[in-house]
Amino acid sequence: MKKIYNSLRFILPLVVLVVVASTSCNKDVPSATPIVSTNAGSTIGDILNTNPNFSILKAAVTKAGLMAAVSDKNNVFTVFAPSDAAFTLSGIPLAAINALPAASVASIIQYHVIPGRKLMSSAVPTSFPNVQMPTAFIIPAPNTNPLVRFSNFPSKRGDRVWVNNIPVVTPDVDAANGAIHVTAAVVAPPTRVLLDTLSREADMSYLVAAIVAADAGVPAGSRFQDYLANPLANFTVMAPTNTAFMALFTALKLPVSPASFGLLPAATVRGIVAYHVLMARAFSPNLPSAATPVPTLLSASLPTAPLLTVDATQGVKGFKNPTYSKITAVDRHAINGVYHKIDQVLLPQ
Repeated sequence: MKKIYNSLRFILPLVVLVVVASTSCNKDVPSATPIVSTNAGSTIGDILNTNPNFSILKAAVTKAGLMAAVSDKNNVFTVFAPSDAAFTLSGIPLAAINALPAASVASIIQYHVIPGRKLMSSAVPTSFPNVQMPTAFIIPAPNTNPLVRFSNFPSKRGDRVWVNNIPVVTPDVDAANGAIHVTAAVVAPPTRVLLDTLSREADMSYLVAAIVAADAGVPAGSRFQDYLANPLANFTVMAPTNTAFMALFTALKLPVSPASFGLLPAATVRGIVAYHVLMARAFSPNLPSAATPVPTLLSASLPTAPLLTVDATQGVKGFKNPTYSKITAVDRHAINGVYHKIDQVLLPQ
């Protein structure tokens, strides 16, 4: 641990600079090249109106005020479309759609719609981490710039397609004004930022305490807390459980308490926190299927810092961890990222 103290002492200024540069990740970005509609055949609206498997989605799109738009051959959309079975599986029957306010229904439906592009499964990237696709769901006030929108995150492994962590059961339903990909469940838009989501988890209290300790002496606006609460950021957090931190404190012969973060140099805690943060979003279907070196916020801030090794089967391994940390829970989704629970604290040195 002395090596950790010494090597991480001067990390924070670099960490701040790199995180500031990452906070625009959810703005509209180039991804798939739009494909011009042929203006022939059935529109997305026609398919929703005539396919009995989309009766709930039809009602939701109508209530959201989007039926005219998806029926217009001059528009282009990609729609991730839950079937009736998917809505039911997600606990959203037709009665719930009828009972919800129109604005709430619109936010759900808009999150399933990528405007201005026709994305077929052949163009869905297989790269790690996930690529983001800005949806029709504009981030609510005060961030109402139309270029600042919630993104969803399609990915592919072999011939299987996902959006976020939801499987696509029928890809590439072609339409005159775009494409439909039928999903196994509703792709729910996140409602809280990472810091808020972590703070609500009982077995994440040590990690939250570590974040607070890492921010000791750092001006407001430049803290981990600020970045993890920024709705425009885009992170993956490998999140050690309370049990993982307890094991670390036991090994260090420190009291097993969140207060023990105060016994470590703040720079050390900053380095450890930064080593658990990836600067892009990666849902579990998109994690590497073989051991892959992955950069972190720490290595982005300090080029000599070691990388993490991520393997979807074995888990994630820090440079000084003798074994892989198992990923015990996946895909806790937030507005500005996703986190996966792990059973060891990752150590860079």
